[in-house]
Amino acid sequence: MVEISKPLLLLALLTAAAANRVYVHPFGMFALGNGSCENTQVPARRPLQTVSLPSIEDGMVPDPPYTDTEQKGNVTQTTAVLAQLLNFLGQRLYSELRKHEAPNAVFSPVNAYGTLVTFYLGAWGATAGQLQKFLGLEKETDPADCLTPFDGHKVLRTLRYINGLVDGTTDELWTKTWVLSAANLSESFVRGVRELSDTSHTQAADLSQPLRIHSQLNAFMDMASEGKNKLQGINSTSDLLFASSVHFKGKWKTMFRPEATSLQEFWIDDKTSVKVPLMTHTGKHSHLDDKHTKCTVLKLALSSNAYMLLVLPHQGAQLDSIEDMIIVHISEWSQHLKEGLVEVSLPKLSLNVVSDLQGILSGMGLPTLLGTGADFSQLSTKGNFTVGMVLNEVVLDMSEGGSEQQDKPQGAETALKLTFNRPFSFAVIEGSSGAVLLLGRIGNPAK
Repeated sequence: MVEISKPLLLLALLTAAAANRVYVHPFGMFALGNGSCENTQVPARRPLQTVSLPSIEDGMVPDPPYTDTEQKGNVTQTTAVLAQLLNFLGQRLYSELRKHEAPNAVFSPVNAYGTLVTFYLGAWGATAGQLQKFLGLEKETDPADCLTPFDGHKVLRTLRYINGLVDGTTDELWTKTWVLSAANLSESFVRGVRELSDTSHTQAADLSQPLRIHSQLNAFMDMASEGKNKLQGINSTSDLLFASSVHFKGKWKTMFRPEATSLQEFWIDDKTSVKVPLMTHTGKHSHLDDKHTKCTVLKLALSSNAYMLLVLPHQGAQLDSIEDMIIVHISEWSQHLKEGLVEVSLPKLSLNVVSDLQGILSGMGLPTLLGTGADFSQLSTKGNFTVGMVLNEVVLDMSEGGSEQQDKPQGAETALKLTFNRPFSFAVIEGSSGAVLLLGRIGNPAK
């Protein structure tokens, strides 16, 4: 078994987030019930209530919509601390995702964190312990053979609250989840799927017929997402398939002028370029020239409470080295950004990327968290229950649209020109909690 260590980086992040507050360990915010420790060396002993699932043979049936009627408590502190946890974990997962060497990438730390919490609701023994530690929600005083569980449903509701801080009348952010199972599932897991998603479908299916299942599920996903989703590699020997899709369609606070969009060269590397449309506008924006990290940072406000940070490496600097610590950099940059008039040009952002969460964890040396050998005896009453696929998709769509006209230069003020015409990184951030909603890069906008 691979030991999951917690670097001092996490402590630094949480300390910064908790400045001027009485520090409360994250576990204390999400502890379950009386906080008693459970022996992980004995068979699962929690009473398991399962629910019957509608069959996919009768068509895709949406789950009942989730409604939150519970008090959220200290939302400000809880969301800020959870945001730091998911940002830290998102950095680790995104760093592994980048090793696949695709020119473009986009990843949702919030959705990945929520997915792992949802599976925690069905985990037991060493698997539950590893997941809890990986999520940063373990009780530090627990002995090695005992586990004090956290309230996964409270975590999922808090994640949902963070997503809900994005104003749906301007920037659109929604999550859809599909779960197919060969056996009845625990009520706790099914409820978690609903809490994770704006729309979910949890249904029974004969997974021993992968071609049939593949055709049925993809036909529905085509209809639900305008043909952008495709599932592949269905495992006929598994008991459960899981796919979650995050869609973000944002609008800039200051619009780009469509008539100013023009074909320009985007340099994939020092010797290769492609012609792509670059949008252009001029406005008051916060920016920073970080000579130590060797990059220029630009903050573009979106129409809602969210904003985007764009990170352009200096000529000759490596984007990979900047992204390896981008969550820490984001925290540092936010303290030093200065506002000024900027003429910015960048490609339209249109991405659709599917990430295999099991593959990412396996690449990190953690194959038993979701894959073969994981103990999900609290997910179903079926013996040796196995998870065959866990996919997270992100669809990002941003073009010229915005809510305000461009600023007109005042007096003799000269605009700083920033042209994103070579590989760059970006992050979409929810302003009040600091949660990184999306993390990605553009290496070739023509792809």
